[in-house]
Amino acid sequence: MNENWCTLAIAVLYERTCTIEQAFELYNQGRIFKNRKKSDEDLADMVKLREFLSLKEIAEIYGSSESTVCQLINKFKKKKIAPCQEPNN
Repeated sequence: MNENWCTLAIAVLYERTCTIEQAFELYNQGRIFKNRKKSDEDLADMVKLREFLSLKEIAEIYGSSESTVCQLINKFKKKKIAPCQEPNN
């Protein structure tokens, strides 16, 4: 139970914006791993958020740069479209 409260405090009080997952990383390992791969669920959420938020706002939410978010969204969209374009055999 204490772990949850400490993690919440980290998420709220950390000098930069961080997600709850990043707060757990800070609590457990003492640092945030920059190159952690985003899950497909996170990428799908980014695509949905892009409909009404700017890249800058999404980048702040996920603790990334605008260009990184843009690249991730574009790669995710291409990956999701590509299997549908294959001919049926």
